[in-house]
Amino acid sequence: MQQGVRRRFDHKLFIRPHYFSHDHRFKGPSPFSKRPLIGPGKKQAKQQDVFYRLGVDPLQEASNDVLMSSFVTEMGKIKHRAETGLTTKSQRRLGKAIRRAKMMGVIPVLSSARLPWN
Repeated sequence: MQQGVRRRFDHKLFIRPHYFSHDHRFKGPSPFSKRPLIGPGKKQAKQQDVFYRLGVDPLQEASNDVLMSSFVTEMGKIKHRAETGLTTKSQRRLGKAIRRAKMMGVIPVLSSARLPWN
């Protein structure tokens, strides 16, 4: 007998013929039960995170346009944690720093600045 959870029928629902099949009634665990990886793990992120390793707060670097623009896409969106490789805390603070830099006019709001060395 196949391992899995036996599904029960509810008297209020419409029943389709394939609901009576063995495969449908005894479905195993979902293949996507594990949460997808959003970014690097804690240990790996601490090794990759430049802010963590140097002891620098991203909010203090909000006026550094070269640093902030390296974490922004060409369309002006903040890169996600899987791309940056930062720790969760640094990623949140970096996002806040980039939003501050955009409000101060240090980096453009809608597109990243084209720097000659990038």
